[in-house]
Amino acid sequence: MSHNDTIVAQATPPGRGGVGILRISGLKARDVAQEVLGKLPKPRYADYLPFKDVDGSALDQGIALWF
Repeated sequence: MSHNDTIVAQATPPGRGGVGILRISGLKARDVAQEVLGKLPKPRYADYLPFKDVDGSALDQGIALWF
């Protein structure tokens, strides 16, 4: 792993729960987030958006935050 890698990781414990958190960090975090969300939320505001797979099909909907 390099300091330049972009990482997408689950930030909540595995298993069932009411909320699941994915964290994206690294140089290409913006690109990855735009691909998954379709758009970036306004910085520091929550936006309810679909989360998409590589084909653009909605996997789920959730709250996205961009910092």
